[in-house]
Amino acid sequence: MLTMDDIKYIRRMYEKEGCSIREIMKRTGYHYETVSKYLDMEDFNLPIYRTDKKPSRLDPLKPVIDQWLKDDMKAPRKQRHTAKRVYDRLVSEYPEDIGVRLRTVQYYVNEKKKELYSNRSEGYLPLEHPAGEAQADFCEFAYYDECDRQSAGYKLTLSFPQSNAAYCQIFKGENQECLLQGIKNIIEYMGQVPYRILFDNLSPAVASLGKGHDRKQTEGFKRFMEHYGMDSVFCNPSSGNEKGNVENKVGYERRNMFVPVPHITDFAEFNRQLFSASEKDMSRKHYIKEIPIKELFASDRKAMLRLNPIPYNVLRFETVKTDKYGKVMFETNRYSSSPRHALTQVYIEVTSDSVTVMDKEYKKIASHNRLYGHGQESMEWLPYIDLISKRPAALKYTAFYSQLPEIWKDYLEELDSKEKRNALLLLHSILEKNDIAHAADALKTALTSGRKDTQSVTAACRTALAYDNAPRPMEIHGSTSGTLITPAMLPDMGKYDALIKAEVGI
Repeated sequence: MLTMDDIKYIRRMYEKEGCSIREIMKRTGYHYETVSKYLDMEDFNLPIYRTDKKPSRLDPLKPVIDQWLKDDMKAPRKQRHTAKRVYDRLVSEYPEDIGVRLRTVQYYVNEKKKELYSNRSEGYLPLEHPAGEAQADFCEFAYYDECDRQSAGYKLTLSFPQSNAAYCQIFKGENQECLLQGIKNIIEYMGQVPYRILFDNLSPAVASLGKGHDRKQTEGFKRFMEHYGMDSVFCNPSSGNEKGNVENKVGYERRNMFVPVPHITDFAEFNRQLFSASEKDMSRKHYIKEIPIKELFASDRKAMLRLNPIPYNVLRFETVKTDKYGKVMFETNRYSSSPRHALTQVYIEVTSDSVTVMDKEYKKIASHNRLYGHGQESMEWLPYIDLISKRPAALKYTAFYSQLPEIWKDYLEELDSKEKRNALLLLHSILEKNDIAHAADALKTALTSGRKDTQSVTAACRTALAYDNAPRPMEIHGSTSGTLITPAMLPDMGKYDALIKAEVGI
């Protein structure tokens, strides 16, 4: 497996320099199969182009050839035009206009391909904003969480300067997973991909600055951009004005979509609402062009790339060692795994909103919501309770015992070893489908009956949880009185009469 830099180098020679496979083999020393394999990968494609102004007898047909070659940029590598195929099509479709020989067409196609495929060099900062180009930026915003506390969130905006259209998505952080997941959400919603995105030098994308516009990009960012065929361009340090469109959009969205301060309990649902709000905003006219933004955005869409049908999983893996309680430290927070895996190496799979702990065979041990903050801890109780239920006498001396709700600690203190085991099994069964808060509420309801034996408490807890999850009442339609009206059921006694008559011989 070649590194991403080697793969990108091979693709760059073919896509941007117009080199043949044989020439790439000479430069890199790789075999034909290796070069062909990475050229055929669907993760990299579609550069932009320049107009060739060189005069030629072929000028009348150059727009036709240019369009064919542009269309090739969105086609599989093995289904693109060769110079010979271009010539044959011209002879077939434009027999009266073709006034040159094959050699002239070959020369033009060769030069045009080099121009098209070399037009996407990194470090190029456009003075104008062509259709299909985007700008990206993060900003901070305030929201009220499920506990009605004001918290800080982060909004990623992807704007399109040519049309002034934009979409945004929100997250609890501004790390690499949030950046890539936000872009992925937006391009999947559009069903298309901007061919180039302008960024500032945010750390999720840039590992270090080089000279001029040279940037050492992070491995995950490079892999993501290559997967969707997007080019990345970076601003000069401390030069946010170079991406002024998205800077303005960030403030516009915050003033219009986040005032008053929103209450957000489900980020995924709020993100879906943001797509609707963005679409609605495109109905207004462009501030200069006096044309509806959604009409201008149609030009952006025409210039965009096709969406790679292969889904990209925005995640990363890390290897960590658990402590003596089976917990792992990731960034500045702790996550539980299982006491069975104490003091061992495990894998963690990290996304923008989750952290999953897995064993060496990549089997899930515990799943958590990703914590954003410092010194926090996420606990999945099942693996711990399952083990302790087999040794209930050790319960009081375990690390997680102190983290149990007080009502459960008080209840367990009053039980003997056998009853304690049954109570732990009850708690385990509750937590299979509910969280620890539901377990505490269920026990509180159960103890109101005055009986503390585990059989009575188990029955009461299950009743309380079943009531919480009870189906909604039947909705009655077609009756103004609220009474369910059913059709009359009239019995048919004819069959019984026939049987009786047959029995008595009538």
